[in-house]
Amino acid sequence: MKPVQKLPIIEKSKHWLIVNKPTGISVHNEAGDVRSLLKKQLHPGTFHDIYPVHRLDKETSGLLVVATEQETAASLSEQFQNHKAEKMYYAVLRGPMDVSDEWQEWAFPISDKAEGRKNPQGLLKDRIEAKTLYRVLESNKFFSLVELRLLTGRQHQIRKHSALAKHAIVGDSRYGDPTYNSKMAKIYGNDRMYLHAFRLTLPIGGRVQTFETPIPPDFKKLFQS
Repeated sequence: MKPVQKLPIIEKSKHWLIVNKPTGISVHNEAGDVRSLLKKQLHPGTFHDIYPVHRLDKETSGLLVVATEQETAASLSEQFQNHKAEKMYYAVLRGPMDVSDEWQEWAFPISDKAEGRKNPQGLLKDRIEAKTLYRVLESNKFFSLVELRLLTGRQHQIRKHSALAKHAIVGDSRYGDPTYNSKMAKIYGNDRMYLHAFRLTLPIGGRVQTFETPIPPDFKKLFQS
């Protein structure tokens, strides 16, 4: 029998857990998702159920908050809806960009729906305000490593904004060029999407806490000469 995959747990309490979700695993509603894996991983009888608090795409890795009771899930979810919680990301984007300590902004209006590479913004009638702050940390002639902060929370916002800025996330099968992604996967031996939620700050456990994970080794590999 194939062993159950264990999810890295960054921190936990009786009411919630901070998980470092690998890429390629759905949060819920799919076989082998975060919810079902945690149910098998945690000791039976120590929790009511597993309730994901916020969204993280299947293709995206990084920090995810889950609650072990519905009341806690609702309370934590409210923190995200009221912008009292902040998520920050690393991404590797296609092509060179100017490295800078200054934060810059993408403000392309987009829909709050899953779109596609032909029209990442969505229909004109569906477009609403969307703002993403980004800072270029490292760049070569092929890739740029950026740090990103969401000011709004639209579906696939970072992925859409990157594509609209002509610097799609490497490995993004929905908004990037499939031929390019296939070529990069063959060269670097990895077909993941290079987007990682590395920092999470929110009121939890009676105080504001910040959780972090290091930049994935896969990301660093693209900048090694």
